[in-house]
Amino acid sequence: MNTTTRRTLAALFAAACAATLVSCGGGGGGSAAPAPAPVAQGLLRQAQPGDLAAYFRERIARRSENGMNGTMYPTLIGDTAMLVTAQAFSGTQLQEAGVDEDDLIKSDGETVYTIHPASWGTSGATHRLRTSRIQPDGSLSQVALQPLDNAYWPKGMYLASGAARLAVVGEKSWYGDLLATTAALTIFPVYSEKLAIDVFDTAGPQPAASGRIEIDGRVLATRMIGSTLYVASTWTPDLSIYAVPAGTPKAQVDATLKDLSASQLLPTVRVNGGAAQPLAAESQCLLQPDNASLDLQLTTITAIDLASPTLERKTRCIVGDGTTLYMSPTSVYLATSRTVWFASVMADSILPQEVTTDIHKFALQGLDVDYRGSGEIAGHLGWDTEKMPYRMSEHDGDLRVVGFTGSTGWGFATQVAGTTAQPQQQPSPATLTILREDAAQQKLVKVASLPNAQRPAPLGREGEQVYAVHFAGPRAYVVTFRRTDPLYVLDLSNPSDPRVRGELTVPGFSDYLYPVAGGRLLGIGRAANASGVVQGLQVSLFDVADPDEPRLLASRELGGQGSSSALDYTRHGVNLFMQGSTVRVALPVMLYTWSQSSASLERGLARFHVDTAAGTITPRPLVAAPSQDWSNIGAERALQTTNATYYLTGDQVLYTPEP
Repeated sequence: MNTTTRRTLAALFAAACAATLVSCGGGGGGSAAPAPAPVAQGLLRQAQPGDLAAYFRERIARRSENGMNGTMYPTLIGDTAMLVTAQAFSGTQLQEAGVDEDDLIKSDGETVYTIHPASWGTSGATHRLRTSRIQPDGSLSQVALQPLDNAYWPKGMYLASGAARLAVVGEKSWYGDLLATTAALTIFPVYSEKLAIDVFDTAGPQPAASGRIEIDGRVLATRMIGSTLYVASTWTPDLSIYAVPAGTPKAQVDATLKDLSASQLLPTVRVNGGAAQPLAAESQCLLQPDNASLDLQLTTITAIDLASPTLERKTRCIVGDGTTLYMSPTSVYLATSRTVWFASVMADSILPQEVTTDIHKFALQGLDVDYRGSGEIAGHLGWDTEKMPYRMSEHDGDLRVVGFTGSTGWGFATQVAGTTAQPQQQPSPATLTILREDAAQQKLVKVASLPNAQRPAPLGREGEQVYAVHFAGPRAYVVTFRRTDPLYVLDLSNPSDPRVRGELTVPGFSDYLYPVAGGRLLGIGRAANASGVVQGLQVSLFDVADPDEPRLLASRELGGQGSSSALDYTRHGVNLFMQGSTVRVALPVMLYTWSQSSASLERGLARFHVDTAAGTITPRPLVAAPSQDWSNIGAERALQTTNATYYLTGDQVLYTPEP
């Protein structure tokens, strides 16, 4: 996001804050009215006929009263066929075993499927799906190269091997053709959003298109268990035909919206190009009446049976925004915010200082997504949508959540009622909350939190942010950073008394953490100097076998300032292949090396051998990326087998033999 956009955004936010009675500030500088009292539990209830229209009318009236356009958000365009015996292979890095996640490269050990998004700004470029067979020596033989719908940006795919089907998830958002433009003004038509699931049969010699589902909205998250694909999406209905400017009296709002109906609010679905129909009925929606948010969104979770010839599906609808989604093998948890995010991208959002996040639990059984209860935590789940799911984890029926409860964050100076406040160096701790389902009351009740009166030491030091969270059974690992990297080892074996067992301070920080064999923990992030200035990429190996005494065993730095990796764009940017005490790491990188007079740049796949028994990290030769396509490191991936490494870069899949 550029500076002009940020300033515009800040002005919009400040104006909205000044017109409301709630606190919109980050710490310090000026005064603000008290924040609203936390909502008790944020329970959802079944919608009755007429509830959706009534809910939206009430929210629109409140928005207008608070100085906002009643029916529209200010939208900013931000920078935003030979068969071989299947061999061992690495897959997508998953948060939960048995819960698959979308990726641009998938394999069943015999075939490798890759998605190649078109390069930005390349005339005539087309998104493509490549199918390649793995040869006995590990090399690849291309079977097919098929175009995908260029109107939808491919976010990833799923391989349902048991159903012999592959599903590609795509998304498009557009303004369409300009309605008018002058030197001073550009007018766009109504903003529109759609997502699509393209299904291919994989039983034949090459994938064959067998079905397509199009849904109104944007992808919030997707997961797959067995052959059931779960698609969570958000939808903002087009209410621009109703003119409700700021300050419109409630009586006039009601009169203007008297004909508003559920059919105008619910997203639609099209199957195989058929007629549009409601994605869910009003009776399938759940409302949270006490939610203080002024959002005008619906969130849906659609379960699709990829093994069904007709792509049988069911949808659950929640009235309100969806912040992120976490899924275990038996449950799905949807986090919703009571706060409007005033930004075109989450990373630059400005939030009120007092934030509460509601978490809603649903039980999963095939296509059935059944509401179980709701709870709340203090704070929010961070700014990085790729890392948000890692802030939640279910273990033995309990949900553990790490919320950020500090007063300052990334981006730019926070706003307080129209004034710019300087960022403060105040404690910015993480807060761990453990929630447990109370089936009788349909609530997620708080079992414990950390810090607490008995254990008051903060998670995170003054001015630090939370960079990485990873739950592993009865343990959790939390990384915070400002100048150095405190790695906290949490003992959650007693849910009623969570505690910090150990703490290790090292330079730099880890963005992502991966438990590996032998009581070791692999961290991938950034190096930093003694002043806290971020340097190049860094791969670290920690010994956490003794949770009271975590130790740094080895670390390797790549490149200098400005270097980046695929993990900066997606949590699926790294690939790990584990065999016994050896972990092979494959990470697409762009490395800058600086000297006094010049800088050099190299791009490719960085590789390491990690020996967890010896506690060592050994670099392997970089697989150089083709020089003609250096544009989209976020779309680069790797996949590894016993005797090969495959590097997805641009429109190619490079094969490197492994000894």
